[in-house]
Amino acid sequence: MISSSSSYSLQSVVDIASANGDTAPALATGGFSDQPAIQIANSVLSAMLLGGPNGPFNPKWNRFTVTPFPTISWQQDYFIPGLVTLGWLESCYAIQFANTSQPKPKCQIEVHKDLMVGYTQGWPGKICWIPASTAQTGTWGDTSLQTPTGQNNPGPNVVYTNPLTAVNQPANPITNITDPNGNLWTVTTYGTCGATQPSWTVDPVFPTLTSPNTVASTVTDGTTVWTAINPNGQAMRISPIPPQQGCVWQINPIGQQRIVQFTALTQSLGVIPDDYYQYFVDGFLCQCYRRNPDPKVRARFPDEWKIWLASWDLAVRQGQREMDDFAFVPSEGIMQDNGFAAGWYGPSWPFAGSPGWY
Repeated sequence: MISSSSSYSLQSVVDIASANGDTAPALATGGFSDQPAIQIANSVLSAMLLGGPNGPFNPKWNRFTVTPFPTISWQQDYFIPGLVTLGWLESCYAIQFANTSQPKPKCQIEVHKDLMVGYTQGWPGKICWIPASTAQTGTWGDTSLQTPTGQNNPGPNVVYTNPLTAVNQPANPITNITDPNGNLWTVTTYGTCGATQPSWTVDPVFPTLTSPNTVASTVTDGTTVWTAINPNGQAMRISPIPPQQGCVWQINPIGQQRIVQFTALTQSLGVIPDDYYQYFVDGFLCQCYRRNPDPKVRARFPDEWKIWLASWDLAVRQGQREMDDFAFVPSEGIMQDNGFAAGWYGPSWPFAGSPGWY
């Protein structure tokens, strides 16, 4: 999660509105009560980060790097401990982590809204985020059934090999499990499971959107360590699934943060940099017009808000002056029909068919 970028507090914005004759009546007496200022501030923050008629805003200053994770053979869904602040994914790339060549091979991964569960194997080509509660999981000690992915379950003396130390993809069991209490866990220390099922914490704690720095509960299982996962957090799904053998890829997603709501006037403006402070102030004043008891002042809101949205949209565009490196690349000519048009695989293999087709 990104730390605060602002040297201004919400109180400083409220002080400006309180000194304005048209906006002060919309606030509590004196302008020093938390409400309705906090609700107004949250409306403005949402408008700045979620976007408007021209599409979503994705300012660079709200961008963060999701904790990288290694591929596990046959595993499509991945829990990432502490991931609760992801709004949406912007981009992603993968590295052959254990490859000793210089530079290490890398490939771009296409970001999607959704990916279906599948069984096609190959290099990572696509990624999306899903609610952690919907990810595929295994069951500790269940030897009668394999997991939904076909991987083995963890159990007595089962070994997890750290894939980042292996040249070839190790045949690990699934790293995501649901315990008998319905709680979610993921492997954070690779090792050998104990001879008996560990004692799972009944009410584990984990980071949340409002308390992202909470230290998650852990359970020791032999030399393996499991960490609790927030079911309302975000998990990653990749496609195609990693093969049983082959190179290990480290997946590196980059995304936009979710909106952390204001709860007190003493809070800083958070991720909003100081050079965008005035835009927040102007949006706050507009929302004060909307809540003014005077119908004449309140009638100013639609036009003022429209002007503010247009100015903010222009500011976002001006803040992204650089040429974009993202592009669509056709795999073959429009009129070509040679029997190899098997569909778009992804930027990791921007050719018709699957890797190894030719």
